[in-house]
Amino acid sequence: MKNLLSIILILLSGVVDSHEVVKPAIAVRSVGALTGEVTYLGNTGLMVSHGDQQVLFDPFFHRHFNHYQLVPADIKSAIFAKKPPYDSIEMIFISHAHGDHFDAKDVLEYLKLNPVTQLVAPSQAVDQLKVLSGYQAIKKQVVGLELNYGDQPIEMTFVGIDVGAVRIPHAGWPGRADVSNLVYRVTLNKQVTVMHMGDADPDDLHFKPWANYWAQKVTHNAFPPYWFLTHSVGQQILAERINSLHHTGIHVPVVVPDQLQYSGEDYFSVPGKTIKLKQIKNTLTK
Repeated sequence: MKNLLSIILILLSGVVDSHEVVKPAIAVRSVGALTGEVTYLGNTGLMVSHGDQQVLFDPFFHRHFNHYQLVPADIKSAIFAKKPPYDSIEMIFISHAHGDHFDAKDVLEYLKLNPVTQLVAPSQAVDQLKVLSGYQAIKKQVVGLELNYGDQPIEMTFVGIDVGAVRIPHAGWPGRADVSNLVYRVTLNKQVTVMHMGDADPDDLHFKPWANYWAQKVTHNAFPPYWFLTHSVGQQILAERINSLHHTGIHVPVVVPDQLQYSGEDYFSVPGKTIKLKQIKNTLTK
């Protein structure tokens, strides 16, 4: 009888092993000293810095819809004048071409003044640049991304800056399916990684297909639109899907919603505020 039970257990063990789910390799979080900073500009505008590298996200726009934060005039002037801490901008990233995130004339003017700065933007934003007088002068600085919904993430490397981009639909899906909203995962100096999510829609339907992509690298700090922080599925995406150590809400209205104020979540609402980032070493593990 004992021998028979042993054989049954062995057979059952073999059945379980043959159906074992193979999980993707996941980057392990190893946090070092404080090394980077993120400065809030307004709405979804951010400056991320690490060492001598600086990048901007959604920095120039004019629409606020009587609801959202504009970049204050003194901050915008300091950026254009290259006054510290805005004196070494290597790249600008645009999430999408809406007026509360992007102004083509301002971007063109900044790139003309700073010929070493690179722009990465969805092709819908680049199309707005192309019709402006002076575009040819900055053409070589522009990288336009044509990503359709469901396309594989794009990964690129610039000088000391690793960039990943995924098209995640604009909030309100499927009503704004035509808007090319890009979620960027950017690593400076191979050490500090941030994720800017633009106006992403809080539905795991859009994030789940790229489980392996999220798992490949730890994000120190993700910057989702605030509705992820007050939406149960959005919270789950931040906590379990995108492999992020921390998150700070952006796109917060001037009048902060009560639900957000009392949520206990971190968010930006005061332009000029700066937070520290910790260095992360990504190590893949099974």
